[in-house]
Amino acid sequence: MDRIKLKQKAKDSLQGKYGEAILVVLISGLITGVGSGISEFGIQFENPFIALFGELLSFVASGLITFGSLSFYLKLARGEEVEFSELFKKTNLFIPYILISLLTGIFTILWSFLFIIPGIIAAISYSQAMLIALENPEIDAMEAIKKSKELMNGHKMDYFVLNLSFIGWIILGIFTCGILYFWLIPYISVTQMHFYDALLEEKNK
Repeated sequence: MDRIKLKQKAKDSLQGKYGEAILVVLISGLITGVGSGISEFGIQFENPFIALFGELLSFVASGLITFGSLSFYLKLARGEEVEFSELFKKTNLFIPYILISLLTGIFTILWSFLFIIPGIIAAISYSQAMLIALENPEIDAMEAIKKSKELMNGHKMDYFVLNLSFIGWIILGIFTCGILYFWLIPYISVTQMHFYDALLEEKNK
């Protein structure tokens, strides 16, 4: 898997589309940030009920927009016409989001009991489950996880190195007070979509 080519494809896909992509990042951050802010408020004032409410609100908000966000970036990677409103078009997949999040979280924790490395490998194996569920809404969460493991077979190190290659940009973003992330998040996300399509292409050969 050539990560340099994947990154170049992402740059090409984002040409002329960064406005919509940045808007998706901004709106997503605002929606999920409300819950996080409430949670931080609860922690600061030592109120566990407010903190818990904030965490639940953030989780629900993420569930409502995650698949919309994935759909936006996937269509962008495939050269399809897409607008930022795509963010709100997949709210019907809220239940799959909850199930996949819970199951992959539980499985990753269980593998982590063996040691940190098996936990990381497990998390990488499950990394494509959301995308598979997005494109195959008729399958259940366990099947999406199973298909993700199959897709990632032989490519876990590729995925790890691809994500690691962004670490310099991520660190640099800290020194820009997060402003750089408005550019970086779409770049990383679309690169991951091209990685997913490369996995599908290889599987279908």
